[in-house]
Amino acid sequence: MRTFDAPINADDGSFERAVLRASLPVVAVFWSAEETPREALDSVLQKAARAYAGEVLIVKLDVKDAPKSRSRYDAAKLPEFLFFRDGNLVARAKGMPSLKALRPWIEYLLQRGPKPAAGRPSEVRTAEAVGHPVTVSDSDFERVVLQATVPVLVDFWAAWCGPCHAVAPVVEELARAYAGRVLVAKLDIDANPATAQRLGVMSIPTLVFFRGGQEVDRIVGAQPQQAVAERLEALL
Repeated sequence: MRTFDAPINADDGSFERAVLRASLPVVAVFWSAEETPREALDSVLQKAARAYAGEVLIVKLDVKDAPKSRSRYDAAKLPEFLFFRDGNLVARAKGMPSLKALRPWIEYLLQRGPKPAAGRPSEVRTAEAVGHPVTVSDSDFERVVLQATVPVLVDFWAAWCGPCHAVAPVVEELARAYAGRVLVAKLDIDANPATAQRLGVMSIPTLVFFRGGQEVDRIVGAQPQQAVAERLEALL
């Protein structure tokens, strides 16, 4: 039996063979280029395919090529993950998780773990594609920022900081402009001092850029949108 360590592309014509008659459990992913950040999704699926090579098949279905299969399984909100064992649908989850979030579902598919609770975290729309800054805290900074599958810009700010309010529209516009390619987040240093202290944020506003869980750049003080955008472009 051939071992697949990369996602397989399928369509309506190959769905039966690739998914329902597969010799291994299958994670079938319905997606659309118009609704899904492709690079981020590909990154998660490639990691999953390598991690579970020989145990699970990862099958991608672009909905424009698989409209009948999409309708058959009512895959409305994309991306949607359907988990098949012996040709039977055993679970489904909406949204695009990280590999860490996807693992419990695959372990359930392989009958090595319990079924994950509904709504966590793969049924939640990925923050990377929302088009506006997301609020992060000390408690979820690692999960949201350091485990993100795309570059991240974090705005460290406080309510009493005048320059922070001046830079806020810039951050909001960049979140819209780079939706799906960059995650833009905001962290209030008064409510969440531990993260700011750990990263050595001494004055605000400070914009910190992350890629692959590592800080790669930072800007201290209010800067025009073009200057910040140039730093983001360097990360992509």
